[in-house]
Amino acid sequence: MTDRPVHYEVFSRRNVKTSWGLEMATESRDQALAAAEDLLREGRVAVRVSKETFDSETGEFRSHRLLEKGVATPLKKPDRIRETDSVCAGPADLYTAPAREKIARLLEDWLRRYDATPFELLHSPHLAEKLEAAGNDLLHVAQKLAVPESQDTGVPLHELIRRWQGLFDRACARLIQDGRRGLFPDLTPDSFAAAVDRMRDQPERAYILGGGLARALQDAKGPAAKLRALLVFAERLSGAAGERNWAMQVIEMPVVEIFSGRGSLADLTGEELDLGGSLALLTQLAAGREVTLIAKHDARVARLMPPPDEVLAGYNRLIQDGHLPHLAHVIARRCVSELKGPRRLCPGDALAEIETLRALALCMTAAGKDESQREDIKDAFVERSKKLVTSDFVTALMEDVDDGAEEVERLIWLCENMVGAANKRQAARWLLTFAGQQKFERALREGPEPPAHRLQTLARMQGRVRAAQLVDKDGDDIGVRLGQLGALIAQDAKLIAHVRRSPASPVQKLALLTGMAAGRTAPLGPLADEARAEAMKLLRDPAARQALLEQPQALASLRPMMQAAGLAA
Repeated sequence: MTDRPVHYEVFSRRNVKTSWGLEMATESRDQALAAAEDLLREGRVAVRVSKETFDSETGEFRSHRLLEKGVATPLKKPDRIRETDSVCAGPADLYTAPAREKIARLLEDWLRRYDATPFELLHSPHLAEKLEAAGNDLLHVAQKLAVPESQDTGVPLHELIRRWQGLFDRACARLIQDGRRGLFPDLTPDSFAAAVDRMRDQPERAYILGGGLARALQDAKGPAAKLRALLVFAERLSGAAGERNWAMQVIEMPVVEIFSGRGSLADLTGEELDLGGSLALLTQLAAGREVTLIAKHDARVARLMPPPDEVLAGYNRLIQDGHLPHLAHVIARRCVSELKGPRRLCPGDALAEIETLRALALCMTAAGKDESQREDIKDAFVERSKKLVTSDFVTALMEDVDDGAEEVERLIWLCENMVGAANKRQAARWLLTFAGQQKFERALREGPEPPAHRLQTLARMQGRVRAAQLVDKDGDDIGVRLGQLGALIAQDAKLIAHVRRSPASPVQKLALLTGMAAGRTAPLGPLADEARAEAMKLLRDPAARQALLEQPQALASLRPMMQAAGLAA
């Protein structure tokens, strides 16, 4: 995956009549945001912070606005320019990556109708003839391109439409003529490597090879069939380096378009997988090494990552070997886009939804290659986490649960897997609501398990809540509630009194009390405080102290827990 350098630019306006002026550029997001706030306090009427990410594929920076505060920018009339340099001045310009992306958007319906990618359209005389015959489709594309350009430049709309139509006509005519004179080779897997070698010194070798590949894909129906056909050609070159790399780059173009297309993921990963399973499969392609390492130490990740089929496994090998450098980035970008979408990861299974989101977060974050990509991944999981704290999702999470303790366990699991401060806060509110219900209290106070087992359950819950790192006082409030419930259970069972009257040895009593005081066998709170006070009484009793001194090894084994409970230095 290629690096994407990123920096942050801070702009300000000194008064309502001035335009934006660049104040600073930095690689630190926090520094840029802090500088913007300082400028506002110094009297600037407006500030703006943008993230600039370098796209190695286009050679340009892409700008994303992070912050804008202050007085709105005054409306400004566009500059009127009679002549402008269009992005596409000749047919060859239509073959660049930005142009192909625009073709994919503007001709989306037409491409779907003929089951084609922009790469195939630009290299297939057969498709060019069909598009040329569809005059209205080309006219609509020309209008969509000309209207904003006319507004920006002042060039008459009809003049721009005629220019775009002329460009399309020349591109189609060139492609059709090249097909009729047999420029594009008839490629087969066995002859592919030799054909690539023959084209090596031709000035338009990428265009000619693209025409041969489009011809070979003509009978392949659907994304899966196209990927299978392209994989066969790519594998014939995977063992060769150097002079054949250009051909692998040509193969990568349609592969990237297929994986980044807006069609259903089921076409790529299989009809039987839900969105979560599809994203898990794609994550393995983009981050195979990271997924393998995490799966070795996390059984849940290993279980949730489905094995890829033969074709996807083949592309995974090519990515790992460095033959398709842009494909991994495109797949990761597709995963981020899908995470921000509205579809459920695991419809009908809320617990699986949380587990899948956790596994994807671990693997995708570990695979982030630069700060910009990691920020994009984090933003995607913050957006997805919002869907997990809605009332509809929480209702689905509790759908098949009748036990109050199990409800709280599930909400703790939800809190543990939240991303974003606002989402953590909302998840904590749900948890505090359910933990405060009589249903939860009855399940713990009247449960069939022994009191010691129920207290240990509360202690485990309390520890998980602390580890979830909930914001503000949310975690403290939940911990207090669990501690109070533990005290009620101990009070019902007269636990401290039983320990005090027990015939057990002083060492055994001290072990029981320090376990509760340290929050290991009971939740921290009133019960832990009472157990600590009782342990101090035991340590001050001369007979008990003598018995403890007679068992130095047992006392030494208790020392770490006594230190955790504040009973020893």
